[in-house]
Amino acid sequence: MKAETRWHVVYVMSRQEKKVAKRLADQRIEHYLPIAKRLSTWSDRKKWVDFPMFNGYLFVRPLPTQKDAVVQTIGVVGYLTFSGNHAVVTDREIEIIRTIETEGYFAETILNPKDFEEGESLLVVEGPLKGQQVDLVRKNNERIFLISFDTLGQSIKVNMPFEFLQKVQEES
Repeated sequence: MKAETRWHVVYVMSRQEKKVAKRLADQRIEHYLPIAKRLSTWSDRKKWVDFPMFNGYLFVRPLPTQKDAVVQTIGVVGYLTFSGNHAVVTDREIEIIRTIETEGYFAETILNPKDFEEGESLLVVEGPLKGQQVDLVRKNNERIFLISFDTLGQSIKVNMPFEFLQKVQEES
C-alpha cells in the first residue's frame, strides 16, 4: 500500500453521487461508488436503472496529499466521522460490497425463513459471500434482509435466499 492510504467515507449532496465520482476521477483520486440496479416503472414503460447502493455516500482512498482536495470537490459535504475521527472502511468490507454489487443474490425458493430472528448473527454458507458473518437487521417480505457493516453505520439491502444461511453456533 502506498503511503498509508485507507478507505474513508464522504457524505455528498443529495443525488450528486455520480457527479462527485466523476469529479474525483478527473482529479485522479481513488474512489468507489457501489451501484445497484432497480427496475423502475413509469406509466408507459419499465427500465433497469442504476442507483447508488448508499444514498449520499461515496468511498474514497485519497493519498495524504489529496485529503483536502476531496472535501474541496464540488458536491462533497465532508468526511463521515465516528468519535471525532474519519470513518475508516476496511479492504475486506469494500470487497464484500463489490461482491454484492457484481454477484447479487436471487432465488425463487426459501426454506424456513421463520427460523431466523432479526438481530441475530448468521453465517453465509453458499454463494459469493460464503464464510462471511452477517447480522440480520430486518426481513422484508420474507425474502430480503439487511446486512449491517459496523464501520459504515449503514446497511446494504441484499436479496439473499435463506437457504444460504445458518445460525452462528454460540461458544459455551
